[in-house]
Amino acid sequence: MEPDLENKPTPKEKILQATFEIIGSKGVQAVTTRKIAAKAEVNVAAVNYYFGSKDNVINEALKIFTNKLMSPYRHLDDTTLPPVERLRNFLRSYADSTLEYPDVFQNFIEQVMRHSDLSFEYIEFLKKIGWEKLERLIQDITLAQDEEDVLRMKIFQMFSSLEFPVLIGVEMETLSQFDYYDRECRYKYVDLVLKALLSR
Repeated sequence: MEPDLENKPTPKEKILQATFEIIGSKGVQAVTTRKIAAKAEVNVAAVNYYFGSKDNVINEALKIFTNKLMSPYRHLDDTTLPPVERLRNFLRSYADSTLEYPDVFQNFIEQVMRHSDLSFEYIEFLKKIGWEKLERLIQDITLAQDEEDVLRMKIFQMFSSLEFPVLIGVEMETLSQFDYYDRECRYKYVDLVLKALLSR
């Protein structure tokens, strides 16, 4: 049988994937050029050739991860759809994006909790743009005049509901008796989160 050369990852992709795996298991501080090269099964020169330095590889990996977390917000602006559909699409897309690199997401949350003084691009985006978009859309849907703090609590509860299963990881199925990693099951869960979010 011929090897599938079309789907074989390039050295650059292998280096990025290795970096994600190291960040996910040990954190950014544990990344070294040698560890990347060993995990990617390339030589150290390849890491420098494709990225120039360890910091550039880390920055590229974190940029990809941040873009994954920010991309679901585009659904909130899709005015071709009714507001509830926009919000549902956002929730589904956000849930999906947290599972693309679950170990990196877990490590990211841990860093946010332990180092509140650090600046994270996604957290800054959430504070300046994302949160406000969510507030406006939920108010448009519910026509509720919730106090600002109640609305913020609902949004915080929404994020908690979507992120907790990822933080629990493979133990989620044991604890809950449902498979969050199964798309159909996850979307049923998301619909319950949506219902709670829009309740008065």
